Amino acid sequence: MSVIVKINTVDQSDLIEWETLSVVQNLTNLVDTASFAIRKYGARTLVPAYDDDVEVWDGSVQIFGGKILKVEGEVESGGPGVKYLVHCTDHIYEMDKELVSKIYTSETIEDIIADIISNYTSGFTVANVSSTFIVDRIVFNQVTISECLRRLADIVQYNWYVDSAKDVHFFSKFVNSAPYNLTDTSGNFVYKSLKRITDGTQVVNRAVVRGGEYDGDAYEDTITVVGSDTKSFKLPYRFSNLGIELDTGGGFAAQTVGVDFVDSFSSYDVLHNVNAQTIKWNAALSAGDLIKFSGNPKTRVLAVSEDPASIAAYGTIEKLIRDDSIESNEIARSRASAELYAYANAIVDAKFQTYNSGLLVGMVINVQSTRRDSDDDLLIKTLTFSMLDPNTFGYSAILVSTKRNGLIEILRSLLAPRVRDTDESEVAEAIFTDTVGAAITELNQLITPEADDATLAVAEDELVTGTEPDWVLSPYTPTGMADTKRTGRLDRSMKLI
Repeated sequence: MSVIVKINTVDQSDLIEWETLSVVQNLTNLVDTASFAIRKYGARTLVPAYDDDVEVWDGSVQIFGGKILKVEGEVESGGPGVKYLVHCTDHIYEMDKELVSKIYTSETIEDIIADIISNYTSGFTVANVSSTFIVDRIVFNQVTISECLRRLADIVQYNWYVDSAKDVHFFSKFVNSAPYNLTDTSGNFVYKSLKRITDGTQVVNRAVVRGGEYDGDAYEDTITVVGSDTKSFKLPYRFSNLGIELDTGGGFAAQTVGVDFVDSFSSYDVLHNVNAQTIKWNAALSAGDLIKFSGNPKTRVLAVSEDPASIAAYGTIEKLIRDDSIESNEIARSRASAELYAYANAIVDAKFQTYNSGLLVGMVINVQSTRRDSDDDLLIKTLTFSMLDPNTFGYSAILVSTKRNGLIEILRSLLAPRVRDTDESEVAEAIFTDTVGAAITELNQLITPEADDATLAVAEDELVTGTEPDWVLSPYTPTGMADTKRTGRLDRSMKLI
């Protein structure tokens, strides 16, 4: 078994300070990280840089793949070299560079993820995405791809991660089994390092899910105009698929409907404001005019689910889940059922250390210990690889039940910035800066000077009249030789009378 570190596909293991190498694998969108130190001196000329590709191999198994995110360089005290502390993050950092803004209706989770990865990433694959659950409607409004995956995973209580080869894994929480299990006599873990925790503080057996809005059944009604000075009218609901007809005395006529503050009356008869629930015309309507409106009222999503066995054991313990991204009752029911599946009973966590390789995050490992009174199937949530010698890793694992894993994801979503949904009045405008380099060539022509001698003839005409000029105040310009007016000076040719 050997440990290999590659930078930009080149094996640089000999340059790594082996005792500083560490890899941490995390489940879902908690990113994997790697860190190590490189010394530059003499023939060692490698200088790690931001965005360099990094691979870490534990024998034939790649345990990390990602980018260098930060490099700290410092001159060694009393030495000739420079020491670089390198911090790396996994491919999720690269995957999340673009934001997703798209609405999906009546599509499977597999197809949604495949479409997102195809249109918003480069070099990523979906070979290990598996879920045929059909989502009625879900809105992604300027969110990261990892946030999209988290929200889809919440619907069906799945796990996901991006592996070191940039392939997305989206899977049921119990399909990946560890290569070995733990028992009191198995000898494949540091015996006293195994700790087990039972926690019932998060038990929930009645889940209420309040979601966003969905399009309700078609509704139609008529407004009779009162007075002749009103051009804006209130609707009873927030409508989608709104249709308007107007009767000014000659029967109902269909009106073209635009979006208020986006469209103009030059193109539409009526402007609709979804959030304010109003429609308006450019000019006031007349008393007695009839306005017929029809469409689908937006209805609030609400679902309730209970676990009778848990209620019988502990009494009713309720929890309210608010998630405006849920826009159908079917998804809300699924979300409520998933919550009960995760939290109807007490949760179990564990952790241990081992020298045996083969573990990866997302695997399910059985922990059976008579002495500890446990027999649990637990999920590997975090795995830390630390160097024991230049060629060998030691492993520290943190295990969680699916219940605890779900709790961690929900707490993370509460701490994340609130995601706003799109509405029918929102317009997405993409503005791109096109930076182009221009080459400018300047041509200078050098002309040899030549001597050019020429004779100029100057003629001077004089008119002598012997008559005193007519002195005038300046400024004045004579109009010709016959003009006898000239500008004078008060101290010589002119005097005040």
